[in-house]
Formats: sequence, C-alpha cells, structure tokens
Amino acid sequence: METLIWLFNIAKVALGLGFVIFIHELGHFILAKWNGVKVEKFSIGFGRTLFGFTRGETEYVLAAIPLGGFVKMLGEGGEAGEGPPDPTTVGDPRAFNNKSVGARMAIISAGVVMNLILGFVCFAYIFGQEREVTAAKVGAVVANSPAFEAGLRPGDDVVAIDGRGDVAFRDLRAAVSLSTRGQVIHFTVERPGVERPMDFAIEPRRDADADQPTIGVRPAYSLDVGDDQPPAGAVEPLKLPWPEDKRVELLVVSAAAPTGETPAAIASYEDFQRLSTRNRDKALDVVFQPRTFVGKPVPGAPEELKATVPPSRFVDFGLRFAPGPITAIREGSPADAAGFKLGDVIVGVDDRDEVQPLRLPLECFDRAGSPMTFRVKREGAAEPIELTATPDDTPPSHPLPMEDQEVPGLGLYLAVPPTVQWVETDSPAAKAGVKAGDVIEAVTVPAIKGRPRDGDPSKEFWVLPRPQTFNLADGSATWPAAFDFIQPLPLQTILFQIRGRGELTPIRPEVAPDWYATERGLHFLEAHKTMPPLGPVDALREGMNETIESVGMMYASLRSLVTGRVSTKQLAGPIGIGPMAYAAAKAGINEFLYFLAFISINLAVLNFLPIPPLDGGQMLFLIAEKVRGRPLPDSAMIAGTYFGLFLVLGLMIFATYQDVYRLLSGYFF
Repeated sequence: METLIWLFNIAKVALGLGFVIFIHELGHFILAKWNGVKVEKFSIGFGRTLFGFTRGETEYVLAAIPLGGFVKMLGEGGEAGEGPPDPTTVGDPRAFNNKSVGARMAIISAGVVMNLILGFVCFAYIFGQEREVTAAKVGAVVANSPAFEAGLRPGDDVVAIDGRGDVAFRDLRAAVSLSTRGQVIHFTVERPGVERPMDFAIEPRRDADADQPTIGVRPAYSLDVGDDQPPAGAVEPLKLPWPEDKRVELLVVSAAAPTGETPAAIASYEDFQRLSTRNRDKALDVVFQPRTFVGKPVPGAPEELKATVPPSRFVDFGLRFAPGPITAIREGSPADAAGFKLGDVIVGVDDRDEVQPLRLPLECFDRAGSPMTFRVKREGAAEPIELTATPDDTPPSHPLPMEDQEVPGLGLYLAVPPTVQWVETDSPAAKAGVKAGDVIEAVTVPAIKGRPRDGDPSKEFWVLPRPQTFNLADGSATWPAAFDFIQPLPLQTILFQIRGRGELTPIRPEVAPDWYATERGLHFLEAHKTMPPLGPVDALREGMNETIESVGMMYASLRSLVTGRVSTKQLAGPIGIGPMAYAAAKAGINEFLYFLAFISINLAVLNFLPIPPLDGGQMLFLIAEKVRGRPLPDSAMIAGTYFGLFLVLGLMIFATYQDVYRLLSGYFF
C-alpha cells in the first residue's frame, strides 16, 4: 500500500510539473494560431522523442528531457524556435518572422501570461477551501537576534505584518528574507496575559555565516503529538495508546494533570510545558483526542484516549562546567530589570558558591515569582556584586547547536566554556579517565534506531540516521546544545574528542537519580491554524493579490541574490525541486496546488528575464526592432542568443551543483 501511495505521489509530481510546462507552451500555441502562424512542432520536453503524433500541420511531441518545452513556428531558427529568422521563409505570410511586431510580442508573452493565469487559478481555489497553515507564532527566539533585542518572546502570536492580517509563518519568513538592507518591518503581536496588541519594529539582519536575512524566531509547537519515543532517561517505558486505525495520524493533548488529580483542559503547548516542568518528578495523566493530520476527528475512532505519561530523568556523564560570561540579555526581562550586564559571570546563587549552568534554568523556574540573589563577577569590580532578580515561569527550551545556555526565567544567555571544572566521583566520565582541566573539543552522537509506534521490531526506523558531531572547539556548537540533543534519544555511548588525546573517548551516560527532565518523549508538531474558506469573490480577489505578491517576491528574491542579501546557496535546481514537489504532493491537494502556483509564477518571471533565448530575450529583440524600424542584424541576434544560452546553462549548472552539494553534505557532513 505504501508503495502505491509513493508511486501515486510521484505521478502527481510528474503530471503537475508537466502541466505547468504544457500551459506555458499552450499559450504560445494558441496565440500563434490566433495570429495565423503555422506551428510546425509542439514539444513538451527536449531531446529524443518518447511519444509523438502529427495532426494537421503540427507535430505533437513528448520528449525525454522534461526541463521545459517549445513551440516551433514557421520562420523561426533552431529546433527550439530560437535564433535568427529562417531565410527560406521570406515572403511566406504564415511565417512567424513576417508577422507584425505587435503580433509577435503577443505570441512571445502568451506563455508567461498563461503561467500567471495558472498561478492565479490555483491560488483562488486554495483561498476558497479550508486550509491549514503554519501559525505565525513564536516558539523560540535566538539570542542576540533582532527579535531578541526588540523583546519578542516565546508564545507571542504575530497577527499582522506591516498592517496585513491573517498571516502565517510562511508570510513572516517571506517578508523577512525578501527585505532590503535597512528596511524595518512592523509586527503586531498578541501576547498571553497582555490585553492590547503590541507593536514591534524590527530590522532583519543577515549575519556573516547566514544564507539570508533573519529576525531570529522559530515556529511554535502545537498540542499535536505525531509520535512518541522513550527518552534516554525514561523512568518507565512510554507507550501511547495509538489506535490500530491508520487514519489516526495525531493524538492531540486536550487535558492533563499529575496522576491522582483530575485532568484540566490544556490551551496551548506552553501551558502543557509549564505543567510538565512544574511536575517533572511525577507521572502525568493525559487525555488525547485522535485526529487526522488536518485536525479532523476520525469516524469510528474513540473520542478520547487516556494514558499515563511517566517522568524522565536527565542522563549525565558526571562532567561539571563553570558558567561563563553572560552573552545576551532580553530587553525588559527580569535580568534586565535586576541590572545584569553583558560580560557578567554568575559565581553564586543565594547562599551557594557552586553554580551549575545546566541546572540553573530549572532552578529559576522553580523559584518563579520569588526573589533570588545572584553574586556576579563584573569586569572592573574588585569584589563580586549582588543582584536580586525575580524569575518568571518561562519553561526551558531546546537550544540550537551554536546557542549558549539560556535561562528563560531570567531572560538571559550565558556561555558554558568546554573546560571541565570537576568530575563527579565514580561517574561515567571519571571511569573514562576525564579529569578537571580537560577541554572537550567535540561530541559525536552515533546513529541510532528508535522504537516504532506499534512496538513491532521489524518496523524500527532511524531516529538519527547518521552520526551528529558537535564541534565545540571552533564555536560552531556548544556543550549545552550537545547535552540537550542527547536527552530525547535512546540511551547509548557517546564519543568525546578531548584535547591532547589522539583517540575518541567513549562514555556511556547514566541516569541521574535526582535530576528530572522536562521532556517526556512526546514529539509535538509545529503549531498550525485553520484558515476558513472564502466566498467566490473574496477568493478571486485574494488569488489575484497572492499572484501579484508572488511576482513581486520573485523579483525581490532575484534582487537579493544579485546584491548578496541572500546567499546563492538558496538556489535550487531540478534535483532540489524534486523533494519539495514530492513533499507538497504528499501533504495534500492545497499544498500541491500552492507548489504548482509557485513553480508556474517562478517560470513566468524567469522566462521573461531579458536574456536570450528566454521569452524575455526574444521580447528584447522585438523592442529593438520596433525602435530601429527593422530587425536586428543576424550577427547581433546570434551573438545575443549564444551569450544568453551561456548564462542560462551556467545558472542551471550552478543550481544543480548547489543541489548535489546539499544532498551530499546532508549524508556525509
């Protein structure tokens, strides 16, 4: 059955992309016939003919290389219809080159127009349907990013961008990535606990090692559970009551409470995380609702399912690190209000001189709403100074590989230098010979398989298909990120590169008896929201607006590539487009139509660039002919065509190189 679904999706992709090309060439064909031009060949694809027939005066062909197509009209030069006019057709009234400049312009531009119409029709249909989009809700904010500096917080819901409402995360990403240097984007945000919407003016920034501009936010999670895997420190086996009915694709958390208490309704992922973190040493009784991927009830399935989700502990190596300098402070945070400064080093908390940076986030969460005293070593001060801060109840989050240790309750990040300060006695690290003063240069997590939903060993799959290395020595990764990455995976031996040791040091962590984790093995999916269907008139209007915006976005993307605002690594060729097309086909009709509209509009814009032999280049020749009063010399057209071919082929080769590099780097790097 799965093979049939795979083949069906592949067929959808092939037919969809073929249809986009067909529509483009059909535009040329119809306008050529309309203007009395003889069409000799109508081809979908290039190269050797796979299938063809002749009807009337036209040969219709499906060719082997499905990277375009052409309409060959009488009087055009070259197999694909490009190049100088055919001199043998001089005087033939049905030859393309003997038609008026206006007629030829109409024929040349018809393909682009048809692609725009196709995009418009797809968009209008999509807006007329109920659809699921990734919610423009903030799940995490990257340290020292524009959003962090502006004060955006996890849980903030972006309800408008530059005054435009009903936005999805896709719109947020597009507005940011296509911004110009110095442009400020205005975000209207609804924040839990704040009555009125808040406005944030944020200027996107492209860092030196980034491929495109960003403001530093990641999508939020929902209450939709797509899978469950026992984490490394699971106290008891985790197994959710997945029904045998394969139509059940999600289990949505609707209520939860510590075991023995009555489950209360859960409104958001953030609320569940607070509940789970506050009761992390207890099992939770959780009520789930079986749903499809689009959030619909499954006929015949139970309305609710109940399960007990056990607690989980951290797995620990016995390595202890000292906190480094504070690297980021969010404006308006408890740390900001308390007077913390960048570069401060926390050397004591309340009456303790020992500070474990990885435990500090949970300690601050447990003390939410209560003042805490921090002793801070500040540059220029002879003695540590005391600061009093009252943390909030923001639960810990998962860091990116290069991120420092976040303390969400205080609203700050602090570095954790990879120099071991001490090693716990009889710990796995001590048994492996790690000592105080050792420097951890890299951590490698081996590939590992996970447990399938139904527990059938024959259906095991790779939760980590290839080894993941965190390079701490060059600053591309941090110890907190590596430590966090290990926790949800099955318990296994981890490889450490320690400075001065020629070989990797294998260390198998042990479950920490008194250090409970916040994650319990539930794999939550990104937050989505349902957009209601629009009426016919509104759907057409929104379809037109989306088409115009997509054209503008495409030109903005080209501008950003040329100016260096966006890296050329963002280019995708046929190899890169294939997986995107398959993912869209697999996701459903709306996502697939959106992808086809996107491809169709991209084809229209790219084809109308003033580069021979593209349609835009042919239009450039016609404009020159109109201005001169006669066609350009053959030598000029040939030179222009060859130069354009060189550019187009060079771009295709470069885009394909980027595809291959991404593919290989995903497997080997």
